[in-house]
Amino acid sequence: MMLVLTVVVAASIMGMSYLSIASVKLAISTNMVRAAEAMYLSESGVQHAMWMLRTESPALLAATSANPLGPFQLDSDGGQYVMYAQPTGTPLQYTVTARGTAQGITRTSQAVARIYSQYNDKLMALGPIHLWRLGELNGIVALDMPGLKNGKYTNNPQLGQPGAICGDTDKAVHFDGMNDYIDLNKWDLYGNKMTILCWFKADAFNIDDLRFISKADGIQADNHYWMLGTARNGADEVLRMCLRTGWSTATLNAMTGKLEVGVWTMATATYDGIWMKLYKNSQLVGTGLKFGNIAQNDQVPAWIGGNPDGESSRPFFGTIDEVAIFNKALTASEIDRLYKARQALVELVRWEK
Repeated sequence: MMLVLTVVVAASIMGMSYLSIASVKLAISTNMVRAAEAMYLSESGVQHAMWMLRTESPALLAATSANPLGPFQLDSDGGQYVMYAQPTGTPLQYTVTARGTAQGITRTSQAVARIYSQYNDKLMALGPIHLWRLGELNGIVALDMPGLKNGKYTNNPQLGQPGAICGDTDKAVHFDGMNDYIDLNKWDLYGNKMTILCWFKADAFNIDDLRFISKADGIQADNHYWMLGTARNGADEVLRMCLRTGWSTATLNAMTGKLEVGVWTMATATYDGIWMKLYKNSQLVGTGLKFGNIAQNDQVPAWIGGNPDGESSRPFFGTIDEVAIFNKALTASEIDRLYKARQALVELVRWEK
């Protein structure tokens, strides 16, 4: 009888031991799978961050370890990753960090990347006669890079804001939508060709007739010599340009190309002596006929961020960057190349972990 009991007890102990070992092995295996998934997510996050350095570097560079971008998910199993980038101390070189989490297990991946911008080189190659990069960090002077039409920051717009161009340390200017603007003084454009171009990111389209840049002495169409701004088309906000030749001003509203809040957009207005054209980013969104030389009046001022008839009449609410004027009509292919040059070139320096 005792022998039987001994055998039964031994068998029970051995069975429990096998069960415990199997449970431990299962737990270890499960954690290894979760850790592998977390590492995969973190590496995917680094790849995502590299793509953002190329296409949306201002947003990524504004993130921090405490406030990273994300969370992002690759599928529906609950795993996620967050990411951010920090300067290394070398100009335009950043340490990209991503943290992946899978069912409570977190892994971190890092890489060092260098970014470059070709935008300004491509822009200058097109020969602007005026270019306000709006990258000043302080003071009241908005420098005209190739020309002599420096502007004056008026009513304290916010300088030093993240700019539109990826891979470029140059900053931008934020306008409060109330009364601040840049006074470009009084001067004229000559001939029968021109291009006006700028980047903008609206906080809101609080009024329908916002101004990016305008030479005018009133808000009516006939008060304008040239202007690039917005207008209402049904339920959508779209681009608008005005141009005076001779004794009359023509207004061209885009028929397509809905504008969005919080998105960097390149707005371009061209005139080649026959056609007025509007481009949203690199897409043609409006055309209209117009003839003659650009009208002149050296007593009428030009402003960025508002209409010169009054600081509160048509104020822009948001950020403006890279305002350029040409004495020629840029072609569709030139505009497309310039728009695509917003994206940075990214070079992987090394993987950290």
